[in-house]
Amino acid sequence: MEKGAVTLKSNSIKLAARAACAASMALCVAGVAHGQEVYVTGGTLGAGLGGAWNFNPHVGLHLDAEGFGFSHSVTVDDNQYDGHLSLKQGGLYLDLFPFASSAFRVTAGALINDDTLDAHAVPNADGNYKIGNEYVPAIGGAPSATATMPHVMPYLGIGYGHKKQTKGFGLTADLGVAYGRPHVSYSVPDVYSQLVSQQDIADEEQQLSNKIDKYRWYPVVQLGVTYRF
Repeated sequence: MEKGAVTLKSNSIKLAARAACAASMALCVAGVAHGQEVYVTGGTLGAGLGGAWNFNPHVGLHLDAEGFGFSHSVTVDDNQYDGHLSLKQGGLYLDLFPFASSAFRVTAGALINDDTLDAHAVPNADGNYKIGNEYVPAIGGAPSATATMPHVMPYLGIGYGHKKQTKGFGLTADLGVAYGRPHVSYSVPDVYSQLVSQQDIADEEQQLSNKIDKYRWYPVVQLGVTYRF
């Protein structure tokens, strides 16, 4: 496949992911406008807002949209990568309340996201980058890596809230995990690709993938304040 075709496919996937996130956020806004309950939330998914409904004493539904970003560094095989993590996501969840008189719930659903970590290598104390098993002088732009999460990730957890029988304020809490294997792409400027082998470049990308792969289980801890109409 030609490079232009690969780039076009990658851009199409990114646009589709952003469209899905935008649709999720629009759905969230609509839910806030027509929901039985609205809430603000914050935690490992970021800060956001949502809406909730109860269909009967045992079944409910809630959806939300969150986001945040921060700088993050990782060390891989003696290489330091400085980058920025951007989380943009929405979620749709089914709430099952085992006890009719309690707000304790089991929650399952999906995260729809456009989560991305963009990072670049930092020269070591000797002014070199390590690519695979080779050290090269930092004479050009930095090697870079991008890690992305799947655009849809299943979620399972437990929680409390989104089931208040009277109007007014309340609390909500969620504890669970989302699953998705991240994808890593590694890019080396041409000046370095002439100094190392393609195998070294492939080895460095694999080491980055091995490092990021442990984040396929994403912990979710969220707290929020609700208001029921």
